[in-house]
Amino acid sequence: KQVLNLPHSVRPKLTEVMTRLSNTDNPNLFGKKKTTRFGEYYTIKLSNSHRLAYAANFETHRIEVYRVGEHKLVYGKD
Repeated sequence: KQVLNLPHSVRPKLTEVMTRLSNTDNPNLFGKKKTTRFGEYYTIKLSNSHRLAYAANFETHRIEVYRVGEHKLVYGKD
């Protein structure tokens, strides 16, 4: 649902980032580690105002997307 709320101009960047994350041994190297009220995870800038928040689950070999959207939605603040 959060992806559907993204502007169409940001969606190709999200696809590019998710492809890059899925093709690496350590997806955490691409993001910045953040601790917010939602927990601890990594973020990647998709545009000036949009971010992707994710965590790599090395046991299941999955990338867990927590939030994708505007800065305030991802970080819980301005």
